[in-house]
Amino acid sequence: MVRAKTIVKSLLAVVALTGLAACQTELEVPNDAVSGDGTVDENVMLNTQPTISVAMNAEGREFSLDGDEEANPTLSVPQGSMVEVTFCSTGGTHDWVVDELNVATEQVSDGDECSTVQFTADQVGEFEYYCSVGNHREEGMVGVLIVE
Repeated sequence: MVRAKTIVKSLLAVVALTGLAACQTELEVPNDAVSGDGTVDENVMLNTQPTISVAMNAEGREFSLDGDEEANPTLSVPQGSMVEVTFCSTGGTHDWVVDELNVATEQVSDGDECSTVQFTADQVGEFEYYCSVGNHREEGMVGVLIVE
């Protein structure tokens, strides 16, 4: 019993330090890592990746990251990471789509609530993200997502 508590305390300390070191990522204990008696399965925890949160906006025919004016920025994430994209429109109706990863937000319009999608970046490569509304893609509303 003492050994199990020591393992749990050590694991929680590692999780806390990892969360602090990760800055803009969140590390959560998944439900399947905690047993009925409250102990943490270290094998499940060792396979847990932090969530990478991306705040993406659309206006006109351009994507931008929240707080950044660069149009259609290149996004890079490590393979196996959980990615959460929160997508908002400040002008017109838009969405955010990555075909190869089977990922898409709902279409949102200026003044609507934002749409959030989560996915695991499980394939290595460069993937085009784009807006599928009308001819926005053809008009240059595209960017690159790199999974390394």
